[in-house]
Amino acid sequence: MAYNSEDMRLMGGVPGQQLFLYRTEDAVASVTGSGYFDEAAVDYTLDTGDIIIACTGADMAAAVDMLVATNTDGVVTVVSGT
Repeated sequence: MAYNSEDMRLMGGVPGQQLFLYRTEDAVASVTGSGYFDEAAVDYTLDTGDIIIACTGADMAAAVDMLVATNTDGVVTVVSGT
């Protein structure tokens, strides 16, 4: 699977300090892959320092991870806070 803008919700903040909730059946290993959230940079102005609470896996409930985004010229990488 892949990033889907319908699975992401902006909870609040301003670029660089935004908080998102993202729910997907994708495994956390896929979600943390480089480029997974590239489209979110356009859809939601996802930027360096933004935080994503990711509910991933089966039934979108197998894991919950706190991710921090880095946006370098539109290429987004995330690191798990765990």
